[in-house]
Amino acid sequence: MTSGERGQTTTVICAVNAVGFYVLPMLIFKRKRFTEQLMKDSPPGAVGACTPNGWVDSGIFVKWLTHFISVVKPSPARKVILILDGHSSHKTLAAIELARENGVVMMSLPPHTTHMLQPLDRTIFGSLKANYNRECDKWMLSHAGQRISQFDVAGLFGAAYVKNSTMEKAISGFRCTGLWPFNPDIFTEDDFLPSMTTDEPEPATVEMLPAESYTSNLAATTEVGLMFI
Repeated sequence: MTSGERGQTTTVICAVNAVGFYVLPMLIFKRKRFTEQLMKDSPPGAVGACTPNGWVDSGIFVKWLTHFISVVKPSPARKVILILDGHSSHKTLAAIELARENGVVMMSLPPHTTHMLQPLDRTIFGSLKANYNRECDKWMLSHAGQRISQFDVAGLFGAAYVKNSTMEKAISGFRCTGLWPFNPDIFTEDDFLPSMTTDEPEPATVEMLPAESYTSNLAATTEVGLMFI
C-alpha cells in the first residue's frame, strides 16, 4: 500500500493470513536517514525504514521479510506460504535464500491479477486508505494552518490501521479470491473476457531459407518489421 494523498510519500507493507492474523506493518518513509521519532504513535510492533523515494527496494524487502519471520516464526519443519505480487524486489537472491533457510515458501501472483487475487487489495486496502484520509481530515481541522509532516504520518496511519484491521476483512479477502478455502471456480469465463481484446493469433510457421539468400531476405524481414512498428 502506498499513500501519498497528503503530500507525504509513505509506503506501507502489510500482511495477513486466512484466519485473520495480522503481521504488524512496515512503514517506509521518503528520506535518507531513519529516526525512531518517525514511528511515534504507530501501531505497537510496527517497524520503520527509509528510502530516497519512499518505495520498497530489495534491501527493504529483506528487512521486512526478517520482520515477518520474527513474528510468524516459520521453520523448515513448519513451513509458511507467503503470497506476493511480482515486484522485482521480491525476487532477489538474498530474499530467496533468507526465505528458504527459514521455511518460507514465496509464491508470486500472475501479472495484472492482484485486483482479483490479492486478498488485501480486495477487502483491506481500499477501506484502510479511506480511514487514513478521514484521520488526516480530522487532524487538519484541529491543526488549522498546519501541514501534516512525516512525523505525523505514523500516528495517523496507526489510528486508521487499528480501526480497519478486523478479522472479518482478512478472512473475507482470502475467501473472495478463492485462495482459502481453495475454490478454483470462484471466477467465471466472463471474468477473462477483457483479456480477449489483446489475444493474438499463433505465429505462422516460418520456412527456413537457404544460406545464400540470407542477406537479401534479412533486409526484407527488417522492412516488414518496420511496418509493424
